[in-house]
Amino acid sequence: MPKRNHRPYKFQDIRHSVDGMVACGLGCVSALLIIGELILTIKAKGAAGGIAGFMGISAFFLAIVGFVFAVISWKDEESMDLFKRAGTLLNIILLLVNIIIIILGLFA
Repeated sequence: MPKRNHRPYKFQDIRHSVDGMVACGLGCVSALLIIGELILTIKAKGAAGGIAGFMGISAFFLAIVGFVFAVISWKDEESMDLFKRAGTLLNIILLLVNIIIIILGLFA
C-alpha cells in the first residue's frame, strides 16, 4: 500500500473559547425555557399565568447575557470559531423569537 504524502490537520494547539461555550450554554438554556413556556401555554390554552411569563422573561434575559458573552468571545483571536459562531447565531435567533413573542403578547 503506498504511503500518503499529506499531513493530517490537527488543531491541538488551538482551544475553544470559554466565553463562546458559555454563550452556547446560555442559549441552550434559553431555548429550553422558550420551548417549556410554549408547551405550558398550549396545554393551558393561553391561560398559563405567571409561570409562563417568568419563563419568558428569564429566557429573554439569558439570551441577552448569552449574546454579550458571544460578543466578548470574538475578542479572543487565538481560539477556534465553532462555539463563537454557534453562540452568536443561537442567541440572536432567540432574541428575535423572544421579541416576537413579547410583541404578539402585547397586541393579542
